[in-house]
Amino acid sequence: MIKNEEIVDDLNELVKINNDRIQGYMKAVEDTEDTQLDHLFNEMIVQSQNFRSQLADHIVRIDGSAVTEATSTDVSSKIHRAWIDIKSALTGKDRDTVLSSVTFGEDAAVEAYAEAVEKDHLPAYIKEDLTKQLSELKASREKMESLKSK
Repeated sequence: MIKNEEIVDDLNELVKINNDRIQGYMKAVEDTEDTQLDHLFNEMIVQSQNFRSQLADHIVRIDGSAVTEATSTDVSSKIHRAWIDIKSALTGKDRDTVLSSVTFGEDAAVEAYAEAVEKDHLPAYIKEDLTKQLSELKASREKMESLKSK
């Protein structure tokens, strides 16, 4: 039998991914001078904040108090490594480099969500929300890709 602790742990991992994503986009906003990208990156910050809030609601319903801190990130996570790469790449402020790095980070987020959705022990109502979030992440990733120079 699956324990609530396992579900909470999985959801907290996604909270950490969204925290990483927020921090990465905040760094991108600071480091780019492109107002179009600034606006888009701010939208992605809000998107991740909303995702994190939805995840927290599920965690509280299941466990009551086990939500990962809003600033907590997972140093070992794939997404964290991706955002570190983004932060490094932003020093040049080249639009395509920034977009390539952000797309790489989005790939890592999509992969983490896809893995989470496949877990058998997650209740259907949580999988439904994760699937919606995954769909939005995929759309965000495609939007970043489409903005690159051809």
